[in-house]
Amino acid sequence: MPKRTNNEITSYKLKSGKKRWKFQTYLGLDDKGQKVSVTRQGFRTYNEAISEYNKLRAQGTQGYQKPKQIKVDEMYKLWFKSYKGQVKESTASKNLQVYTNHIKPIFGNQYMDKIKVKSVQEFADEKAQKLVKYKDVVRQLSTLYEYAIRLGYAKNNPVKRIIMPKKTSRPRRDIKHNVYTRKELNEFLEEAKHTNPRTYTYFKILASTGLRRSEALALTWKDIDLKNSKLQVNRTLAYGYNSKPIVQKPKSPMSHRTLPISPNLKKVLIKYKDYQHKQKPCSIKLFCTYEGKWLALSKPAQWLDSIYKRNLSLKRITIHGFRHTFATLLINETNVKPKTVQMLMGHENIKMTMDIYTHITKTNKDDAKRSLKALNI
Repeated sequence: MPKRTNNEITSYKLKSGKKRWKFQTYLGLDDKGQKVSVTRQGFRTYNEAISEYNKLRAQGTQGYQKPKQIKVDEMYKLWFKSYKGQVKESTASKNLQVYTNHIKPIFGNQYMDKIKVKSVQEFADEKAQKLVKYKDVVRQLSTLYEYAIRLGYAKNNPVKRIIMPKKTSRPRRDIKHNVYTRKELNEFLEEAKHTNPRTYTYFKILASTGLRRSEALALTWKDIDLKNSKLQVNRTLAYGYNSKPIVQKPKSPMSHRTLPISPNLKKVLIKYKDYQHKQKPCSIKLFCTYEGKWLALSKPAQWLDSIYKRNLSLKRITIHGFRHTFATLLINETNVKPKTVQMLMGHENIKMTMDIYTHITKTNKDDAKRSLKALNI
């Protein structure tokens, strides 16, 4: 063991009782005539400390660089400036909301090189208890650290050293319970018919085509071909910056699709078009404000809530539940092929379709009972 003759290198103990080494040394004057002294600590052994000490002393002020420091909020602004030009406005807006609502209140005013692994672990654990998509929040913080490392503002990423917690937040509603039977759907639509033509037509479209909430809100009469009973999906409504409704391309290439219009839906659309002749602001859009602008994405939820308040006996499902209802009834009541369901739903791949809509229903169980009885082995 070498002699520990350097008096500038001293030992100290952590709260845990573990021994560490540190030093403080004077390197000389920099180009501006300012004295340069450095402090280093956290070395596990004396040899690690003396090695770093000798390296700094050999380089002197020529090898010394004052550590760059930057706050998380400053780093996010740098990163976001580049990021927003690479994605859709709605995607950038969601990312900004995630940062503003979850990361900024905790870490925004802290220097990145000062944030400890323990703080990040506590942050991740807390988000896992409150959010379904908590991993997206934690990964966003990790992305900022990776960017900071590339820019020289951080040496390591503390997020990579945490244990990602298991999901403890309340899961989203099970698809099996977020659908209507044919009878329940008819009861709901009958109630919707007594509210107003716009509300009824909107939910009729969702239930008859499986459109997403945002796709239905973005429909124009140019997308509706009543003569040939076809409907084009080529845009979607989304939130841009400052929660302003904007129209953009659908979420994926498969979301661009042409759907057949059922005879029943065709009758409803013809009647609704006649009704809209009196609604001058909405001569182009199917659904709009009194000023002719796009509706907010939250509007259908308000319509849905008003219907449930009118009839308390109705089973409650979400807006997305009507999309699930369409697909489930299609699979249960027809001989439709999985690839056809994928096309109608606008899913990127068949696996997504099968993963979502292959849940077991009472019909499946009854079918199994009949099949085994017929097999009679």
